[in-house]
Amino acid sequence: MTSRVRRGAAAALTSALLIGGVTACSSEAAVKKSDVEKQIESRISSSGTNIKDVKCDDNLKAKKGATTDCEAKVDGTTQKFKATVTSVDGKTVHYSISKG
Repeated sequence: MTSRVRRGAAAALTSALLIGGVTACSSEAAVKKSDVEKQIESRISSSGTNIKDVKCDDNLKAKKGATTDCEAKVDGTTQKFKATVTSVDGKTVHYSISKG
């Protein structure tokens, strides 16, 4: 399933609103970790920052408050990110990405 992204004017990672398509993984609906990784890479690289090797620990469960931790090389240093589900609307998962 393809993920969809809503891009707003705000460039801050902590307030980024991302929408991912939900897929059935095992018995729970989730956004695939590869989709979360792509969104992190897209959001950071769009600001002109060099990012590579984005890796998330797990799929992001389609449940409000669910999280997954991620790491990436940003301008040569390893940085940590967290994806947190802010709401679920049918098959659409709204989640934010924050540093740390």
